[in-house]
Amino acid sequence: PFAIPEYLRAQTEEFEAVFGYSNGNNYQRTLDQTREVLYEYFFELLEHHGPMGLNDKLLVEEYERFPEEVRKIAEDEGGLKSFLLKSTCFIMVDNLIGLRK
Repeated sequence: PFAIPEYLRAQTEEFEAVFGYSNGNNYQRTLDQTREVLYEYFFELLEHHGPMGLNDKLLVEEYERFPEEVRKIAEDEGGLKSFLLKSTCFIMVDNLIGLRK
């Protein structure tokens, strides 16, 4: 079996960290990219339509259009409200979710 020589391991770890090639990083990188897609999508939606209530029909319908695996990411973080508020782009005012300016 192939083994990276000891004197190259630090460089290999640095390379993997920068370029995301280690096996453990692949899942995390995919998860992070999916989160970013969700954030971008809802940012665009709110930018176009303005602040919305979390039960707004349009907001709910758009959220439900995502595949179950993608919605599970938000659900695992406490639901859409909690998920969006983890980003610095969103703010909750009264019962409306909007964009932080």
